[in-house]
Amino acid sequence: MKITHKHIEEILDFQISDSLRSKIDSFDLQYRELTADERDAYILNFVNVLTNDITKSGEHRLVEWEAGWGENLSKFKETKNIGDIIPMYHGKNKIVKWMGEPVMPLTENFDYKIHISFVDAILQHYMKDIKNIFEFGCGPGYHLIRLREFNKEIGLHGCDWTIASQEIIHKINESLGTNINCSNFDFFNPDYSLNIPESSGIYTIAALEQIGDNFKDMVDFLIEKNPELCIHMEPIDELLDNNKLIDNLSIKYFRKRNYLNKFLTYLECLERDGKVVIIKKQRIFTGSYFTEGHSLIVWKPKTK
Repeated sequence: MKITHKHIEEILDFQISDSLRSKIDSFDLQYRELTADERDAYILNFVNVLTNDITKSGEHRLVEWEAGWGENLSKFKETKNIGDIIPMYHGKNKIVKWMGEPVMPLTENFDYKIHISFVDAILQHYMKDIKNIFEFGCGPGYHLIRLREFNKEIGLHGCDWTIASQEIIHKINESLGTNINCSNFDFFNPDYSLNIPESSGIYTIAALEQIGDNFKDMVDFLIEKNPELCIHMEPIDELLDNNKLIDNLSIKYFRKRNYLNKFLTYLECLERDGKVVIIKKQRIFTGSYFTEGHSLIVWKPKTK
């Protein structure tokens, strides 16, 4: 079986550019269904993981993220190969999620390639008329690099709570001659001194997940800063079906890891109060071994 740009367009319900269509199709995203024994083994392992201790997300993990991005920084300093800024968790597990089920990729780097296919399609579609784009929780900046390739006129800004992230972006600018701005930023303590100018959009990708249910300060910050658009590709319980086995396991993993919790429910409350407008909320139907963790939410403060 093979995933093409048509599958991604059907899920997202919009057409993507010819260049991105060609790029996605060139990835040759082939996979097969699991055998009955493979699926049983996958579910059994999943249940075993859920019954054991798992590292929870939260403020205490800053040191781990600093070390992780520090590894990417060291490799990139040594090689100047832009591929070395790609997070090492891509490809960590062979089995991935597609259309609500675990599948076995047959294409090398399948999870990374399908991930950036959706990210690029979404950002290019929703951010095409925005002049300044801020990624919060940008890590090593690999999404920002692709945005620069898409439109060299966009003002790009990467925000992350690790120092290693800013050092990587400085090295990227030195190596590639880019001018990506960067700032140290903590979701748990939003920095209101950060200037977000007119015609700005913000996005997070598997980053806001790290704050569990402590997202209200960040939402208040965004409403105050009043960007044109906010895009999140994050683990969203409310968009999965708790009555389906694989979805149910994914939700249990979200909770076990203390990932983003009731974020969409909160935005919906703010929408009823007339404070925000939700433009899109949907599943993307792709994910990693344990989670379907990149559901899409697009919203904006009501003043826009």
